[in-house]
Amino acid sequence: MFLIYHTSMKWIRLPHFLLLLFVLSIADSFAAELSTTRMVSMIRPLERYAMQYGEGNIKAYVFVDPKCPHSRDFISMIHDNEKMRGIYRYYIFFYELKRFDSHKLIGTIYTSSSPLQKMLEVMVGGKEMEPLPSLSPQIEEEIGDIESVALQLGVNKRPYLIIAKEWK
Repeated sequence: MFLIYHTSMKWIRLPHFLLLLFVLSIADSFAAELSTTRMVSMIRPLERYAMQYGEGNIKAYVFVDPKCPHSRDFISMIHDNEKMRGIYRYYIFFYELKRFDSHKLIGTIYTSSSPLQKMLEVMVGGKEMEPLPSLSPQIEEEIGDIESVALQLGVNKRPYLIIAKEWK
């Protein structure tokens, strides 16, 4: 048993398991910071696949699905807010929500000569786009690499945002 001083001005006994819970809660908050660092280190190799939007010094990694209405709202919010694009540099990755069946649309956008512009046309402008019937092995590999990291990170919703606390 350990003793702690309680606000009632009395010493009370603290069982070992309560002390352990307290220590674990502190360790958990420290682990969350390590987790963010670990997540960013996992994402960094994917930056070459990202559509960069904004000129800010703080990196924001975003996983979206081009057919997801919440993802579209998020991209529209960034598009409409110059201040946000001035603070953050968004690294946008497509990661399919299976219920939207957007794999070929994702590949078609990545294949275009200007993926960021095409993404904005589709997600902000509401432009309909005919997906390519088949995708190149290189595009399939890029989509697979992004999916692999997203699965390891536990990306389970769209949009999914990770802010890198470092300055570029």
